[in-house]
Amino acid sequence: MREATWVTAAILMFSCAQAVPEGGGAASVIAAPAAPAPDGGAPAGPCDPSVDGAVSVADTGACPALLPHPTGCAAEITVCSGPGPGPDGAGGNTVQGATSDGRGSLVLSCHRADVGPPQLNFLFLPTPSGFVSKAGLGVDVRPLSDGFIASRGSYLLPPPEYDFLAHDGDLRTSQKGGILYAGPDGALLVHAGAGELIAQSLDAAGTVRSTVSFASFAGSASSLMFGGAMSTAGGTLVIWQVYGEASASARWLGPDGAPAGAVFSLAGWTDSAPDSAALAGGAVAIAAQPESGTSERRWRGVIAPGAAAEQVAPAWLASRGSFFLLPGGKAMAFGQEIVASDGTLCGTVDLGAPLVGLGVDGTAFSARSEKTFRVYPRLFR
Repeated sequence: MREATWVTAAILMFSCAQAVPEGGGAASVIAAPAAPAPDGGAPAGPCDPSVDGAVSVADTGACPALLPHPTGCAAEITVCSGPGPGPDGAGGNTVQGATSDGRGSLVLSCHRADVGPPQLNFLFLPTPSGFVSKAGLGVDVRPLSDGFIASRGSYLLPPPEYDFLAHDGDLRTSQKGGILYAGPDGALLVHAGAGELIAQSLDAAGTVRSTVSFASFAGSASSLMFGGAMSTAGGTLVIWQVYGEASASARWLGPDGAPAGAVFSLAGWTDSAPDSAALAGGAVAIAAQPESGTSERRWRGVIAPGAAAEQVAPAWLASRGSFFLLPGGKAMAFGQEIVASDGTLCGTVDLGAPLVGLGVDGTAFSARSEKTFRVYPRLFR
């Protein structure tokens, strides 16, 4: 266990407004009892009976057994400090996003408005009496089936260090440098050096399974910008672009890091490699470059698994924005809308507040305020 990473543990009572320590730490309060299961059996999870966990589900019937069956199980955690004055203007931090691993541990993220790392990440462990605040993690966190990958080091200058953590935050191993692509069952690290790109396939404990050279490049490694995503099928689309050039290159790699398709070109962005995200069904969506002054995401294209060309995004995707994947990549949540891999609208799930995250175990998170998350353990099983 790396002592510099941890913060003092605290037990949170859900739905209680508490003062948050400066810097965005968790408030120390008393835990609420777990809610009983709807059938009168074992508790449904570390939920607070005083929190209204009602969820409105409208099922179109087009995707049998996909939409959740609400249990009324929910909890609230106030961890962000909220907006406030800073030394040079705006300060404080506000609810940004959240995720969970396959065992129900949570990572809640607050956006920092002043100088320093733009995101603060906090680990919470589930217990029968509530969620225990365990640790402050690095500048970026990815969920696994059992644990998380947290990047450490500078958030501005690579290479960072990646810590592979168990669900309770204990360190398994660390890997240095490279660009990380991750999924619930492992990760891929891409390193650039000596004119070639090298992929390291890692298991969920951070152990190297294989090392493969998959492409060459001209110029300095520091001029490369990366994008891409690990697909729901375990393959990885790696995108790289030389700064100042108009086009980018891409290649599919298999779960072992070996090439699974040819190198091909696609349109680049002006100041970074094209943004992308894994879609349900195994493809990767490519975003259009946002217009100046906006951050709204729109999808321009889709690259199918193993394909060596970008296809125009179908209308159902091009007309929607950002999304979260359901567990196992079964479908996507565009806000309230649940959409299958072929664009079929499965129905809607209304949490009564904006959806800000979906975890590996199906836990859903909404933003009740700028300070508070509402947690629905394993809502999307």
